[in-house]
Formats: sequence, C-alpha cells, structure tokens
Amino acid sequence: MTSTISTDATDRFEASIKLLQRSLSPNDATAFKTTTSEDVWKAAEEIQEVQRRRKGLRNMKRVEPFLKALEGYSKVIEVICNGTPYVPWVWAPIKLMLQLADEHTSAFDTLIDAYKQIAEAMPQIGKLHATFGNDERFQIVLSFVYEDILEFHRRAYKFFRRRSWHIFFDSLWKGFQFRFTGILRKLAQHQELLMKEVAVINVTEARQWRVKTEEDIEKREKLTRKDWLHDSISWLKVTGIREDELTKLGENRHPGTCEWVFRNPLFQTWKDDVHGEPVLWVKGIPGAGKTILSTYVIEQMQEQGGFTTAYHICNSYTVGKDLRGEILRSFAAQLLQSNQDLAVHVFEHYANKGLEPAIPKLKRLLPELLMTIKDVRFIIDGLDEYPELEQSKILAELIQLTKEPNSQCRVLFSNREGKQIDRVLNVKPTISLQDQHDDVNKDIDVFVQFSLENLRSSFGDVLIGQVQRHIVERAKGMFLWTRLVLDSLEDCGSHDELLHAIHTLPEGLDQAYERILRRVLKDKNQATSKKAIRILEWIACSFRLMKVHEIQDGIVLITKDLELNERSKLLDDSFLDLCKPLIQRSSKNTVDFVHFSAKEYILRGASAIDEEGPFLHYAKAQYSLAFACMSYMRSSMRFIDPQTTENERRIRVLRGFHGLHHYANEFWFQHFLQYAKSPDYPLEDDELDVFIEDLSEFWKHELGVGAKRLKLDDTTSAASIAYQLQDLSDMPQAFNMGLDIQTFRKFLSQEKYSHLTPDNLRKEELNHDPTHFSKISKAYQAIVRSLIDCTTDTLPEGAKLIELDKFKQIYTDSAFICRYRECERYSDGFGTSAERDEHEQLHTKPLRCADPTCHFWSRGFTSKTGLIKHNRKYHPLPDELPLPDFEPRKEEQAPPPAPAPAPLPQAAPAQQRAATPPPPESEESEEPEPEKTAPKRGRVFTRNEGLERHKLSHEPPRFHCHYEGCGRQFYRKDLLDRHENRHETMADSSQVSNGQNTLVNNSGTTTPQAVDQAQASMASISVNSLLNIAEGETTQGPQGT
Repeated sequence: MTSTISTDATDRFEASIKLLQRSLSPNDATAFKTTTSEDVWKAAEEIQEVQRRRKGLRNMKRVEPFLKALEGYSKVIEVICNGTPYVPWVWAPIKLMLQLADEHTSAFDTLIDAYKQIAEAMPQIGKLHATFGNDERFQIVLSFVYEDILEFHRRAYKFFRRRSWHIFFDSLWKGFQFRFTGILRKLAQHQELLMKEVAVINVTEARQWRVKTEEDIEKREKLTRKDWLHDSISWLKVTGIREDELTKLGENRHPGTCEWVFRNPLFQTWKDDVHGEPVLWVKGIPGAGKTILSTYVIEQMQEQGGFTTAYHICNSYTVGKDLRGEILRSFAAQLLQSNQDLAVHVFEHYANKGLEPAIPKLKRLLPELLMTIKDVRFIIDGLDEYPELEQSKILAELIQLTKEPNSQCRVLFSNREGKQIDRVLNVKPTISLQDQHDDVNKDIDVFVQFSLENLRSSFGDVLIGQVQRHIVERAKGMFLWTRLVLDSLEDCGSHDELLHAIHTLPEGLDQAYERILRRVLKDKNQATSKKAIRILEWIACSFRLMKVHEIQDGIVLITKDLELNERSKLLDDSFLDLCKPLIQRSSKNTVDFVHFSAKEYILRGASAIDEEGPFLHYAKAQYSLAFACMSYMRSSMRFIDPQTTENERRIRVLRGFHGLHHYANEFWFQHFLQYAKSPDYPLEDDELDVFIEDLSEFWKHELGVGAKRLKLDDTTSAASIAYQLQDLSDMPQAFNMGLDIQTFRKFLSQEKYSHLTPDNLRKEELNHDPTHFSKISKAYQAIVRSLIDCTTDTLPEGAKLIELDKFKQIYTDSAFICRYRECERYSDGFGTSAERDEHEQLHTKPLRCADPTCHFWSRGFTSKTGLIKHNRKYHPLPDELPLPDFEPRKEEQAPPPAPAPAPLPQAAPAQQRAATPPPPESEESEEPEPEKTAPKRGRVFTRNEGLERHKLSHEPPRFHCHYEGCGRQFYRKDLLDRHENRHETMADSSQVSNGQNTLVNNSGTTTPQAVDQAQASMASISVNSLLNIAEGETTQGPQGT
C-alpha cells in the first residue's frame, strides 16, 4: 500500500534533518546517510559481546523496546514517505552513541535509560497506519514524533562529540533534563492524540501546544542555566571581568596603530598553529606601548571569533592580594562566560559544595575546562608589575596549563624583561619591540602627526614637519616618552620656544621624569613643593586608585591636632596641576600615574634631586598615609557620639569633611602595618602612640578579646594572622588591635558568609565586629544616602542649596559601597543603590538543592547542613531512600475487629508471573466497609515536594522490568533501577560459568552464547528467584527454596 505524504509533514521531516545535519561533522553526516536498522542491531550485539568478554555487562536488553518501537515507526515512514531519505537519520545516531558511550559505564547507563524512557513514551503508530496512513493529520503527528526523536539525537550527539565529553557528561546531562523531559512530554502528548480517532485530532491545537511547551522549556532552561552560571562566577569571587578597563585602554590606541602584529610570523604561529610552541613573549622597554598592543590583540581576537580569549592586565596595587589566585579565578570565570554550558559542571562539583576557591581547586578546575574547550588563548599583560616571587609562581602555573593532556591552550605574555621572567621566557619564541623598530616607528609617526595638528595652524607645515621628524627619530620606540614630550610642547608660545624645546629633548624616560620632578620642587615655593610630594605619596602608596576628593582631604591631614573643617579643607581640585603631566585624571575621577614606570622611578629610581635615595621613601610615605587616615578616624567618632546632633553630622558630611571615610576606615591599619615592616624607621613615635591610644577607645572590649571570640574555618589559623603581625610584636597594644581587625575580616570573608544576603551579612558584621567601626560606617552611609535623596525641603538646618548640589556632584558616583567586605568596592562604591544591588548579586551565592524544579531552588540555603537535610528528605539518591518499617502480622481480636491485612504476594514461576497482568485499579483502591474501620485521616506533609513524591505510591506503576520472565512493576524509576541492578549483578556473577545474556534481535530470535555444564548445574534456581530472595520475598512453587 502506498501513501501520499502531505507538504506540511514533508517540510517538518526535512527541517528536522537539516537541523541535525548542522550539528554533524562531515564524516558522521556521510556515515549516517547509509545506516540501517540492521546495522544498529548488529552494533548492539557486538557491544554486548565486548562487555561480556570484559565482564562488564550493562543489561543491553533495556535498549530492546526502543529499537523495536523505532522499527515499527520506521516501517510506517518507509511506506508513507516512500523514496525519501528520512529513515537512516532515525537509526544512525543510535549506533554512534552506543559505540562512543560503551567504555564509560555511567554515560552508557544514562543513554540506555533515556532510550528506554523514549520507548515507553512513543505512540503505537504501526497499529494505526493501515487505517489512517493517508490522513494528513496522522502524517503531521508522525512528523512531530520524527522531530522529537531527531531533537534528542542532535542534543545527545553534541554531548558525545565534544572534547573530553566523559569528564563532564553527568553534569551536562543534568542540564539536559528540562529538554529531555519536554521531549518525553511531547511524545506522550502525541500518544494521547492518536488514542483519539484521527478525525477529531486538532492539528492547530497540537501545534500550539508544542510551541507553548517549547517556550516553557526554553524559559526554565534559561533561568536554571543563569543560576548555574551566576553561582559558579560568584564562587570564583570574580566581581567583574573589567571590560571597562579594557575599553579605557583601547581608547588610548590611535587608529591605524598596532595592526602590524597580526602580520608578524611569530604571532601568527602562536595564534593559529596548534602544533607550534604554545607560549609567546612580547617584550619591550618601559613605555614602548606593550599594554596598548595587548589590548588591541585582545579586542581583535574577541571580535574575530574562533577562539576563547581570556586576559588579565596586571597593575601595581598588589599589597594584601592573592595575585596568583586572582589570575586563575579570572581565567576560569572568562572561560565560563564564553562556554556557559559548562557552568553546571562547576556548580555541581565546586560552587555548590560550600568550599573556598583555593589554589588547589583552581589547579584542578582549569585543566578540566581546557580539556573540553578548544582553541583557548590566554593573554597576560604587565606581569613585571608584580613582585618577583609571584612572577615565578604565575609563570609556572600558566605554562603548565599549556602542557595539560588534550589542552589547546596557548599563552601570550606581554611585559618587560626581569630576572624571573627572563629565566623562564628566554627560551620561548619572542617578539622584541626593539627589533620591530620599523613597524613601531610608523605607529609613532601616525600618533605624532595627529597630536601636532593643533599646533600646525600656529607654526606652519614646515616647522611642524621638522618637529615631527625630530620627535620620531628621538623616540626610540617609546610611546610614553613621545606623549610626555608632546605635552611639554603645548606651553610653547613662539617659534624660538618650540625650536628650543625640540633641541633640548630629554634622553629617555628617566630624564623626562627627572625634569618633571625638578620642576615640581625647584620651580615652586616650599609649601607648594611639600603639597606636591604629599600628592605623589598618596598616588604611589595607596592600596587602590584614589578619588580626587580623597587625595584632596588626605594631603591636608599632616598634624595630629588638625581635622577637616571650613578653614582647613581645600576649596577645589586645582592642586592636581602641581604634578602634571606625571599624573592623569580618569573620567571616573580617579588619579594615577601616566605609567607604572613613573611610579617605579619615584619610589626606586636614583634621583638627582636627592642623591641619598629615591624621590619618595616608601616607609616615609606609608607613615604619612597612616598618619592622615588615623587622624581622620578619630574624627569619625562623631557618628555615634551622643554629644553630636544628627543635624551637625549631616552638615559635616554635606560640606565634605568626611570624604576620606571609606578609604581611611578600610586601610588605616594596613598603612600603619606597612610602615612597621620597614627596618629603617623606628616605631617609637609619640604622635602615632597618641593615635593608637585614641583609637583604642573604638573597641567594644579589651584589645585582643574579639579575636578569641571569632571562630575561623580551616582555611585560616590564628597563628597565620599573628605571623603577619610579627613586626608589631614590640607594640602589644597595636598588635592586639591588628589581631582583632585581621581576624574579624577573615571571619567575614569565610565561604559560609557568601551564602547570606547583603542585609543579613551586614547584621553579622555589626554583631561580630570587636570595634565600633562598622557601626560608624553604617551611620555615615545612612547620612550620605539621605543627602543624595535630599530636596530643598529636607536640607539640614543651616545648609545651602549650592552646597547640596556640590556634594552630589562630587560624592554621588561612589556613595553606595558593596556590603561584602572582601570586595574592592567595599571602599569605592557605586553611583546608585540599583548599581550596587546588581553588583552584589555577583557575591550572593545560595547553596541550591539537587533538583532545579524544586520550589527551594531559587531561594537556596545558607548552610551546608540545611542543604544536606533537604536533599536527603526530598531528593534522595536511591541508596538514601528509607526502607519501609516492618509491621508484623497481628492476630484478630475481639470486636471491634481490625481488618485483616492483605496477604503477601506469592512468587509464581517465572513463566506464570510474566503472563499475569497487574491487578485492576479497582482492586487496589478497594477499601473495607466504613463500619468496620476507624475513620481515616489523610497524611499531612510540610513540603509540597514530599506530597508529590507520596502521590506516586497511589498511581498505577509506570515502570516495568524488561528482563525476560520478570514483569515486576514500580511506581518510581529509582526503585526500578535498583531492581534491575540486581538482575545485572546476577547476570555478571553467572559470567564465571560463561552464562548467557541474550539480546533479542530485530527478527524476534535469540542469539545465545555457548552454555557450558556449569550453567546447567545452576538451572534449579532462576535469576528471578535469587532476586526475590534478595528483596525479601518468599518464593514458592516448583522453583521455590
């Protein structure tokens, strides 16, 4: 009988095939076109035989219902779609999947179980074909089924064909559960449709239902994947990939420059040749434009695609940071951002364990990710800005990543030479910017020509042309030197001044810096020079980038009795001009040196200005900053002093007298400790002693008591904290202060507190802080927020509207600090509470339960104990399921008589049991007459999950054992799995006697293996009898024991 296939159904068949083909490799696509059902049956039998030989049978009979269901389905397609290539695409992926999964037990069992579930959900199409084969509605349902089967094949193919798939299979398959459940739901819906008469099938409604189901699946998948990614990034403690930093650096590149690097043979080999050396070093002298070049490479590789590019740009703010861990965490986070389907693996095996992202875990995680992500390119710039000990560790870690098995990771280092760096990278392929002088000079020439355009109208083309050539010749590949020189030309007001400036250009960066510093000291009066030095101290020795208003206040606090008020506070920010062009101001009102080499020169380079040492002495600068911060902290007591009115506090904050609060509160002790570490300066200082004594009044209890009350986890010890404070051992008061402060901060940064909401974390901070500093900060922040929301009607008494406008202009951009103490934004906030709240979500990481469909999934848990209890109660593994209580049979007693318990099921012979249908539903639900039993009360559950799980026991069994001669039924899949595992155990044990485990082939016959005499000796006891005994049943009849 031939049928005519409808256009609508044909379009669906062909669209499904094209979608699958787009996921296939060319070789697999070719092989799929010629695969038949016989090939799949044969492959299954061969796999079974291989498993038998290695004594690892996996119950291949589970796949039989699926193959038989597909066989019936395929025959219908062959008839209806005669002459079309649709059938091979149903069969071919099965053969490949089984072959790929064979050697990986967990994946193989998962795949077989999935096939079994599909078989159970598939509609019985073969029985209806003879009657409805030509009906268009029947054909459309047929195409729906085809679409669902190929969707499963396509997604399973992606699992099994990705690199190192077996490592991630369990986690990734869990991420597939929403989709797989949706496929089963759709197949079940098709079965329900076909149970009706075809004439009443509403194809439009069926399509709408499929669309809605698909939308629901997409929505749930998206939300769950978002949670997995969020929790994984949060666990890594990466609160931003610093894309704004990359954008800012990219803006410094002039169009047309740096393009030569992509034509460089060494770079091309590193980028494209998977067999070449995986490490490349781009080196150059200070100011040669390495960071701008690295930024261009990063941006271009991200735009071009084809690679997973991760980067890290180092800076000199390194004190107190875990630099190696920061880089590894950043790389892991960027890999996840680019390969978000792997987030479920990080979530399952790391983030949801409630453990710290310590170096050992990162060293295990990164190779795992690199095994499955191909063509990874790491770019790290400015490693020379880190301490030498850290340099060697970071080099070793990153180079090791390129050597991991199956890794396609390649690393580019961009930095200047150094002892540790040279030792490792000198043997690697190297692009020296000094050797690329032609390309670099062309870039400098483009930059100079553009920068001199403003002077061209005043001095003419001829003179500007001479100036341009002279600067390019003298630059010697240094972009930074070129920039400093061009800045100095802006002050030239005549031809003679311009010519003189050109003929007296400094030689190299050091001489350029020296000239600027001489001008700072020699061309200014003594008071102005001291102010300039204090500015440079704050920029050179602070623990983070400083805001303009913070430096403005910090440079004023130079005597112990001075505090900020109307007379002492600087009126504006013109003070920064004293140090230009050595420093620069960003669009976010932060101040930094024009280049790391400027900071280095000031702190370490020999200076002609002071022949005894560098321009700034590090310890002296730390003393100045500690002095200023401690001086400010004394004034902050006003925020909790009952003698100060709330209006007075608001007025002081409004007028900017507490603009240094966030920085001083966070870092005053760190500056004091850095000063104490210097062997060249004594700690005996009367003014510092006074500050220490005054600040001790901020403690709630005796110094040192707070540290003893705080319990730390095993990642930190009190001894390690005390070791960090050993330089204060001669100052017991300061030592105990440090012990309390450092212990408190470690206490709040423990992993368990990352599961708390910001509000709850703030409560913990206030409760456990051994000082009043947290309380003071809370009061300060409350006043700042009230002033930002302030209007004319709510101005503090005595304040002016112009003062409010100025306050908002200066302080709003950082008013809302992050409430997670270990975050760098704890002392440098956000412009709005919404920005702060969005940022804090990166910190918030609840522990989630095992089932994404659970009502508790989105809320999560704040402790591992709560999570474990929840999982055991509502999402137990098969081995965790409680056994039912044993209830002995009771004797019947005098009235009122108790109903006799139902008799235990009798184990029948295997043949009889297989043929016996399950009892009708009416028998299972039949209850005694009301007058013979006490009134029943329904079970009560505290959680919906428990109720849903209990309801399954009242439904007809849905899961059937497919072992020949068994026929047992179960209402939960995990119980069926446990039952079938016992079948497998018995089958494996019989292998010692070369027992048979047959697979029914497509013709309905068996293919038994040779049976030896030992098998015959075991015939008196069947496998089912052994199972019954193992499950506590009494086996009776001819095979009973």
